[in-house]
Amino acid sequence: MSNLVGSYVCKELNAEFIIAEANDSNGQGKGTFRLGKISLAVSIHYHFKNSGGPETSLSFVGNIDDPNYYTGGAGSLPNLSSVNGIKIAGGFATISDTISFSGNFIRV
Repeated sequence: MSNLVGSYVCKELNAEFIIAEANDSNGQGKGTFRLGKISLAVSIHYHFKNSGGPETSLSFVGNIDDPNYYTGGAGSLPNLSSVNGIKIAGGFATISDTISFSGNFIRV
């Protein structure tokens, strides 16, 4: 199991990024992104610097078609033991609105 697996929270955004599955050999993962009361399953792709880390960059994307909710984001973390967590920026769209977000997601 990857050391990335875990729950990361950004209190300022009332958001949570959960990495439930992560495969270090191919950089693929699955999880959940929650912003406020809306939670979406997401596909995750990540890569360690020089294929060994400790620095990591990642991206995620997810959607629900009814009601129409979409999210995507990208982030980085300096190392897996960092208290700084994952810095993530992205967007969240509904049928009537688009919200951008940026924050520091701390592992809990």
